[in-house]
Amino acid sequence: MNKLQPFTPAELLQLELPIRVSFEALRTGSGSERDWCALAAAINVTIIRSRAIDPLCEQTANAASDALVRMWHRAQSTGRWGFDGPGISDVELGIDLHEQLCRLSTPAQMLDAMRQVLAIRASNQPQERRAA
Repeated sequence: MNKLQPFTPAELLQLELPIRVSFEALRTGSGSERDWCALAAAINVTIIRSRAIDPLCEQTANAASDALVRMWHRAQSTGRWGFDGPGISDVELGIDLHEQLCRLSTPAQMLDAMRQVLAIRASNQPQERRAA
């Protein structure tokens, strides 16, 4: 992977497919915490990248994050992983945005966003687990 060139189609597929699989698992009620984590990581990166692009992108990513936080709290109280009504569309829009940002960003930009997410998480420890 050349970090300064756009992702290749094969690299995009490697990035996008696991996220879509996790979304589908959670959408159909067969998802797990691992699926939630995959979506949360993608949406957190999307929030960071969106801040540098457009407030409407950031709003879309934040709505997806809020839906994942609601899912987390519901799973903690019920033991089941699943979306609420608006959460399905909010997260799907967030995933669509993530895929667009992957297509428009270099691997270096996406890696930098992931590093920022990890730095934020490290500085917030120990805190309640949340998507953003």
